[in-house]
Amino acid sequence: MVRQTTSYRGMETTQPDKSVDVKLIPEYDGSARQSITERLEKVELVCRLRGIDDVATVIPLQLTGGAFAVYMQLTAEDQKDPAKVKKALTAAFAVDSFVAYEQFVSRNLRADEPPDMFLAELRRLAALFGGVSERTLACGFVAGLPGNVRQFLRA
Repeated sequence: MVRQTTSYRGMETTQPDKSVDVKLIPEYDGSARQSITERLEKVELVCRLRGIDDVATVIPLQLTGGAFAVYMQLTAEDQKDPAKVKKALTAAFAVDSFVAYEQFVSRNLRADEPPDMFLAELRRLAALFGGVSERTLACGFVAGLPGNVRQFLRA
């Protein structure tokens, strides 16, 4: 989007800044404490907000450790294709569907965790094993609430 701005030189046409501050993108090393899907979504969001079309050039910027090793094993051609980069990283680091299901059914609201974050995590886990209906998601949400709240909602 081209913008008109005023400076001491008069009206100027400016182009949007398409640079990326890499601090906006979290480092990813492939450890289990980080979600590769969430990291890739953040990269895509930053690119979309900054008007960057070539996501494949941004994905590797904050990869470290095992994640960087997986990226470097791709051919130069595949490194230019965001779908292939995402597929390789997801195959290597995403939670498999069986583990995601186990985490979904055993997930409870944590102390000091906002309910909307709990629900978002349930949605993310459900998506990893193929998704669930809104009704099933609601049941999982209520089942993960503390006992007194669960009883109140059922009444």
